[in-house]
Amino acid sequence: MKLLIKFNLLILGILVLTSCSVTENTERHCPEEGCLLVRENPNDRFVEESAESNLEEEFEALEVSNDFPYPPEGQSYLKEGLVPRPKKIFSSEGSEGVEVRRLGGIYWIYMEALPSKTWPLIKDYFFDNEYDLISENPQNGKITAENSKDTMFITLEHGIKNNSSEIYLSNEDNTSKDQEFFEDMASYLSENLPGYQGDSIAAQGLNLNKKARIVYVKKEIGIEFKLPFDRTWSAISRAIEKTGYEVSDRNRELKYIQIKVKKENTGWLNNLFSPANTEKYCPDGGCLFDAEENIDADYELIFSESDNNTLLEFKRLSNTDVTVDQLVDEINESLS
Repeated sequence: MKLLIKFNLLILGILVLTSCSVTENTERHCPEEGCLLVRENPNDRFVEESAESNLEEEFEALEVSNDFPYPPEGQSYLKEGLVPRPKKIFSSEGSEGVEVRRLGGIYWIYMEALPSKTWPLIKDYFFDNEYDLISENPQNGKITAENSKDTMFITLEHGIKNNSSEIYLSNEDNTSKDQEFFEDMASYLSENLPGYQGDSIAAQGLNLNKKARIVYVKKEIGIEFKLPFDRTWSAISRAIEKTGYEVSDRNRELKYIQIKVKKENTGWLNNLFSPANTEKYCPDGGCLFDAEENIDADYELIFSESDNNTLLEFKRLSNTDVTVDQLVDEINESLS
C-alpha cells in the first residue's frame, strides 16, 4: 500500500514539472515605462523585435586595416611561359687538390674542401709544427699562431668554386708571408686531406660565404664576384683556358674579353658545307654587326667594378647556337 502511494506521488510530481516547462508566458510585459513587446505569435518574434539588417552596407562602412599587403609585382626578366632558372651551385667537381697560387705580391692556398673541413686541418698543422694558438675565431675564419721564431696570422675563406677554401697567411703588418710558408702548409694539407673526416661545427658559417653567384643583368644572367677586378680577371682567364674557347680579343684596361665558343674546323670539306657565320645578329636593341664589320667573336665578356666586387656580363655578338646559359655553365664548371 505504501509503495502504491509513493508511486502515485511520483507520477503527480512528473506531471506538474512537465506542465510548468511547456507553458509559455505570451502575455505582455508592462513595467512602469510601458510595454516592451507583444508576442501574439511566438514565431514572429524576430520580425517584431527589430528591423532587418543590411550586412553588405555594414561591411562596406568598416575601415579595413591592411597591415600585411601583398608586395608589388616586380619586373620579371623571364619571358612569358619560361620556367625560372634554378639557382646555380658552382662546380665542385675534381679531386681533393691543394695548390699555392699567386696574384701580384699576394699568395694564397687553394684547397678543394669546405672551410669547415679545412679549419681543423689548419689547427692540426700548427699543433704538429709546435705553434701556440694565441687566438681563434671560427665565425670569421681568423687564427693567430706563434712559435719561438715567428707569428702568423691566418684568414680562411670560401673559394669561388663550391666545396673549396682559400687560406691566406700574413705578417703582423698585414703583408703576405713568403712563399716558403705557403708551400710548407700546402704540403701538409695535401698529404693529410685525402680521407680526412674532421669537420668543425663552429666554422660551418664560412661555408655560406661563397665568392660568386648567378645574377640577372639586363634580362640576361651574369656572374657577380665578391672579388676585386684583378682577381676576377685572373679567374675568368683561367676558366676560359680550361674550357678550350678561343680568345679573339681582350683588353684589360677596357675590361672585356671576346671569345669564340666553338673551335674552328679548318678542313676544306667542313668549310664547304659549313660557311662562316656572317649573318646579322639583331636582338630587340638593334643589329649589332653585319658581314662588313667582320667581328670574329661569338660573345664579349664585360667586367664592371662596384664596392670591391666585380660583375661579369655576357654580350652576344653572333648567331651562335650556344646560349648565354650554356656559356655561363661552361665557364662556371671551370672556375677555381
